[in-house]
This record gives sequence, structure tokens and C-alpha cells, in this order.
Amino acid sequence: MKIISIIFAKVKIYFHGMTIYNDIDIKKYTTFGVRATAKRLVEYGSLDDLRRYFASDSLSEGFYVIGGGSNILFSGHYSGTLLHPVSKGVSVVSEDESGMTVRAEAGEVWDDFVGRCVDNGWYGLENLSFIPGTVGASAVQNIGAYGAEAGDFIESVEVYDPVSDRCEVLSGHECAFGYRSSIFKQKRHLIVMSVSYRLSRTFTPRLEYANLRQRVEETGVVSALTVRQTVTAVRSEKLPDPAVTGSGGSFFKNPVVEAELADRLSALYPQMPRYDATGGVKIPAGWLIEQAGWKGYRHGDAGVYPKQALVLVNYGSATGKEVVDLAARVAGDVKMKFGIELVPEIIIL
Repeated sequence: MKIISIIFAKVKIYFHGMTIYNDIDIKKYTTFGVRATAKRLVEYGSLDDLRRYFASDSLSEGFYVIGGGSNILFSGHYSGTLLHPVSKGVSVVSEDESGMTVRAEAGEVWDDFVGRCVDNGWYGLENLSFIPGTVGASAVQNIGAYGAEAGDFIESVEVYDPVSDRCEVLSGHECAFGYRSSIFKQKRHLIVMSVSYRLSRTFTPRLEYANLRQRVEETGVVSALTVRQTVTAVRSEKLPDPAVTGSGGSFFKNPVVEAELADRLSALYPQMPRYDATGGVKIPAGWLIEQAGWKGYRHGDAGVYPKQALVLVNYGSATGKEVVDLAARVAGDVKMKFGIELVPEIIIL
């Protein structure tokens, strides 16, 4: 009982290596920068930390793991516990003539990790450069860009289940990776502790996207470093800097529709971009939103980014509810105009 009473004290406290905040303003923990609060936030660095915390606290109030806060929007007060990993560490756990398996702790900053891989000649992740967030989130979200997804390279994920107090290692196959999805989105009680990636000694460029291929080739050298630099430059041009304008990156998933619907829309809109995808045809959500007339729209401090319609932004003092309401209006117009339902990629709590 003594431990529990200490945890619930409304102050910043330290508990067996953890830092625990109660009744905390969480604005700085998300890239959207909306005003929001949480009952509790726990910064932890190890499996032992988590076990100690859950041994002294009930699971009944619920919890959510928040990494870099780049893919999450709080629409109000969060009444449970936010778990924030601060664990760091990268190591080669095995290697052979063709490549190596590299293990990274969940709290590692994703883009720093990708940069380290490129610098060390561990190839494969360069197309995923400049994506905000942490290594742990790369597995949960199965982040992707320019024809690559994290799940293409994930060999295994170490997870902790506080319900059973068990730690286990899931293979990449067991993670059930799909488009911006994984088993961790269905089994939210599983906490990612570390992720192991199978990377290559040989650089094989993935330049299926014409704009990326053209800009890389313009550098005169097609290498992992030039791909990383080009991806970083392109993303910097299209996406707002969260330090200046709050956002969570792509707000909606790119919809995959039946070929029949895609063909009908192509007949009406010959300029519509489309890409073959598993289960049908992928149509860029940003294009749909722009055609529906929302690009650059602003109401108060909630808006649609002028340079990329797929991105909703907070210009300063927008609330989470205002951004959610805007998203619903955008999706409603796209549905009415194209018959396509947009699904948020952003997690709304």
C-alpha cells in the first residue's frame, strides 16, 4: 500500500528507475501539439521497470504506449496511464555473408536508427528515412514510404504482456503486418520492448516512385546515402515541421478500392494517380482530398496543409476535437464525391 500511495501522489516522482508524472499536460509529448492532459505518464527504460510498475498498479484504468507521439491525436483528457519508453541501444545480434540482424530498443528515435544503419552499411531501411517516431512504433504502425515498409525487414519483435506478466519474441510472420497495421493494433496490451531487423550488406535501390527515382538520379550517385538524403529532402518539402506547425503526418490511409471502382473513377478523372496493390487499386488519399476542395482550408487553428492535403495541421491553439471534426468533414466530402471512405491512419484517443 505504501508504494501505491506514492505513485498516486500528484507530483513528479522517481520509482525504481522510472519517472512518473500525475495529472500531466501532454502537449509536448505529441507532434500535433494540441492541448491535452493525462491522468498519468510513466517513463520507463527496461522490462524490470514495467514489471515493477504493473506489480504496484492496477490494469483496470487502461494504458497506452506513446513513443514519439507522431501518429496520435488526443481529443481530450486521457483517463488512463501513458507509457513512454526511453530505452536506448542498437546491436548486431547475428551476421553472415549476405547481411545481419540488428536489434534496436523500442525507445530509439527511428530516423537516428536509420541513419546509423546507412552509416554502418546495413542496408534496406533508407526509403524510410525522416519518418518521425520511435523504433517501437515502427513495428506497431508498420510504417512505410516510397515502396518500403518496416515489416519487410522485421525479423522479430520482443514484447511484454503485463496481463500475463510474460515476455516473448514474435516472428515477423506472427506480427501479421499489413498496410499500416500489425497484430499490435489488435492486441494493444502487448508492449514492444525491442525490434530486430534483417538487413543486407548489399545496397539494392527501391526507386519505384518516379519522383524519388528522378531526384536520386539527378544526384549522379545512386547509393543508400543519396536515397536517404533525397527522401529526407522530399519529406521536408512536403510536410510541416512539428516544431513550427503541429501535425501527425499523414492523417488518413491511402484507400485500396476494387478495380471496378478505380476504372470508373479513371474514366471520369483521367489524371487520377493509381497504383496496383494487394486486394485492388491504391488511390492517394491526398489527391482525393485535394479534388474535394480541402487543400489549404483553415478554420481557426485547425486546417489542411497547403503543401500536402493528406496532412491536417494545428496552427497553434486548435483542440483535438476541432481537428477530429475537420477530419470528419473532409472524409464526408470525399465519400460523397468519390464513393470512397477514408480511414484515419492517426490514432485518436
